[in-house]
This record gives sequence, structure tokens and C-alpha cells, in this order.
Amino acid sequence: MTKGDDFAERSIVAVDGTTLAVREVSGEGSLIVGLHGFTGSGEDLLPLLQAVRAGRPCIAVDVVGHGVSDSPDHHESYSMAAVVDQVLSIVGPRQPSSVHLVGYSMGGRIALSMGARAPWYFSSITSLSATPGVEDPTKRAARHEADLALADHIESVGVDAFIDEWLDKDLFAPYRATLEGAQLQTTIAKRCRSSAAGLANSLRGTGTGAMPPVWNSLGSLRSPLLAIAGALDSTYVSLAERMAEGAYDGRA
Repeated sequence: MTKGDDFAERSIVAVDGTTLAVREVSGEGSLIVGLHGFTGSGEDLLPLLQAVRAGRPCIAVDVVGHGVSDSPDHHESYSMAAVVDQVLSIVGPRQPSSVHLVGYSMGGRIALSMGARAPWYFSSITSLSATPGVEDPTKRAARHEADLALADHIESVGVDAFIDEWLDKDLFAPYRATLEGAQLQTTIAKRCRSSAAGLANSLRGTGTGAMPPVWNSLGSLRSPLLAIAGALDSTYVSLAERMAEGAYDGRA
């Protein structure tokens, strides 16, 4: 059996009517919620969740616009506030300190935004190569303009061509080097399940430039925060260290 084989896939209608795909496994104890990065899906996090869950229940969410979740035409469903509401409604009513959040890149930004929304609620938050947002308004506006241009490009060239371009970035070179030909093609095929409109609207609404920064909320966060970044990614290593320093209970 491969890692993740005992995760069952189902669809759940979120609070705003958006249907999200989740992969879940039952267990005892606190729930672990996995949130993937841009162009990915919940399936990406299954090996990690399987490795750390220690018998606890887990869900891995396909964020709106990704994987086999809905990709609405209207932009309202893609704002960070809407995405936070969607994931919280998927988690459902639970006792405080009974949910662990694990998010990579975009998923890490969503997890940090969820923590800012409910600073006393979560058992822990783990961010992988993520940022709490861009503080400087001018830089944030410039990033948003770049995200909007990239969103238009995705819709222009189509999802297949864009995924080839995206994974060809220097950022992903170490990752690509670990994959054999068949594995790389499988990875590309999984990412191509998302629609061009879904990815484009995700950038417009949930991109780093559109995200309200939550740096100032880290000090109020009562959930332990673990900020992780790869040693070769100096930018995110610095961000992780700064996040840990600014958090009430942070480690990097």
C-alpha cells in the first residue's frame, strides 16, 4: 500500500455554497488539516500527513480553484476571507485546541490567515515556505499587479502550458531533480486537473499581493507556530525566522 491509500475522497459544500474536495482518514485525537500550495491539490500533502498523524484524523483540502474542487466564475469565492471561511466550515464545529493546521506556500498563508481570524482556537500552526503577506503597501500593490498579469497569462495560454512554465522555474529545480521521468509526468498531470480559470482567479483573490498581511497578528496568536523553510531558500528561511521571533510561541 502506498502512502495516502487509506485516505478517502469526498466532496463537501462549504458555507458559501462552494463544493470542495477533501481527502480524509479517521483516527483518534486532534484533527490535522493540510492545505496545499498554488497549482497543487490536497493529494500533495498525503505523504506528509500520513507520516506525522500518529493515528490522528486528517483532512487534506483541495482549495477553491484547485484540483477537483469548484472553480467559480465570480471572484468573491477566492478572496482570502472567503477561503478562510470555506476551510473553517469544512473543519466544522470543534472544541478549541483540537485542530492542527499544516500549510505549504499558499496553504501556509491560508493557515496563518486562519490563525489571525481565530488566534485562540488552533492546537498548532505549521507553515512550510510561507509568508504572512507583504507589509509595505507599495510593494504589495506591485505584487498584486504582477499576480493579475500572471492570471491573465494563465487564461491566455491554458493550464497545460502554464504548468510546464511554472514547474520550469529555477525555484522548482531541486524538486524536479528528485523526480524520475514518470514521476514528473504524474506530478504535471495532477496539477493540470485544475482549470485555467480556477488558478487565475486564485491568484487574483488569494495571491500574495491580494492577501491582507497578518504580520501584526502573530504576537496575538496563542497557537504554537512552527515556521519551516528549505535550507536552500534563503528568502523563506529569513521569513521563517522573523515569523518565529514575532509569534507569541514560535519556532523556526
